[in-house]
Amino acid sequence: MKKLTFLLLGLLAFTITSCSDDDPDIIVNGTEKITTLPVLEALPAPAEFVVEQDFNEATEAGTFKWSAAELEYNGPVSYYIQIAPAGSDFSDAVNVFAESVSTPTKSFTFGDLNSALTRLNATLVANGKASLGFGALAEVDVRVKAIADKSQSIGYSLPQLMKINAFEDITVIVPKLFLVGAPQAYYGQSAWDEKNGIALKYIGDGTTKLFEGFVKVAAGEGFKFTGDGKTWDNGNYGTDGAVAAVSGGQEYALTNSGGSSDLKVAEADGSGLYYVRVDMDAMKVKVIKMQWGVIGAATAGGWNDESAMGYDFATNKWSYAGTDITPGEMKFRSRNTGVYINGTDGGWTFNVGDLLFVGDGGTGANFSVTAGAKPTLIVNIDGTAVVTL
Repeated sequence: MKKLTFLLLGLLAFTITSCSDDDPDIIVNGTEKITTLPVLEALPAPAEFVVEQDFNEATEAGTFKWSAAELEYNGPVSYYIQIAPAGSDFSDAVNVFAESVSTPTKSFTFGDLNSALTRLNATLVANGKASLGFGALAEVDVRVKAIADKSQSIGYSLPQLMKINAFEDITVIVPKLFLVGAPQAYYGQSAWDEKNGIALKYIGDGTTKLFEGFVKVAAGEGFKFTGDGKTWDNGNYGTDGAVAAVSGGQEYALTNSGGSSDLKVAEADGSGLYYVRVDMDAMKVKVIKMQWGVIGAATAGGWNDESAMGYDFATNKWSYAGTDITPGEMKFRSRNTGVYINGTDGGWTFNVGDLLFVGDGGTGANFSVTAGAKPTLIVNIDGTAVVTL
């Protein structure tokens, strides 16, 4: 019996040791800290890069290399490369690349540097500061930004100096905004995946920051917005507090804070397809549950009144079940959305013609249908449409 006792004690000790909460390879949680910062290697002297337009933009100019950051529980980490004016506090920093990397090396082209310096100059001017200019060597500091994937803890390497002679590339920078939240699961992604935010459609005039989305949302689900669709660090836009559910359209005030609340837009009117319009200039959001119908000479209401369609949440499809369609022309329209967003004269703001997108004017010609037709409509998150007649 002594041998059996010793064997059982040994197994118990092995079990306790194997399941220890101190095992760094087992625990990766939301409070994980960066314990060792990355160290960026200096670029080969003289670290000067001259970009020649239409000549060397696609040519590899060098490689950024750094030591990997160490995390408290060995969790995954993402890296961004940033540049800022030499000797500055990086308050105007821009990322050299839009995408993060998970390995401690990243090659770059002369074109990458030109684009980065162009964006840095634009940021400086927008913030009321002097541009670094073009056509001469500009001194910038470059550093590595490390983000712990689970906790979003951030750490930076010490900067290294580099000099870039860029040409002025005049481009129109289209503002961007991304949706992150439960609805992502309806669009082929994981819910609340901030690294793969869904881009909203920009509808501003170049000077305004207006965005829209046609979002499938269930009751109880929420979402927020980010500035780059890759991390909460570049904008965490939610409501500024609990908002009472209101039927028939609702407006929210936004705030940029990790403590902001989710937008839960379906609490009053239930699951459905919601039109979401975001005004980042005013930091406001308007939402309304859409109702679609068929309208036109071929429908019972003619060109005056919509005939309502039914909505299937699972397929995101609107269908007309009536038997009263006659040969003729028709379109799809969501009058309730147009009236809420643009007032009583905006009834036609949201319609679909044969160009297959939701819009006001210019949506294309009317659809021609036959007697007894059963039209269907799917509106994608970007406002493009799929139609059967």
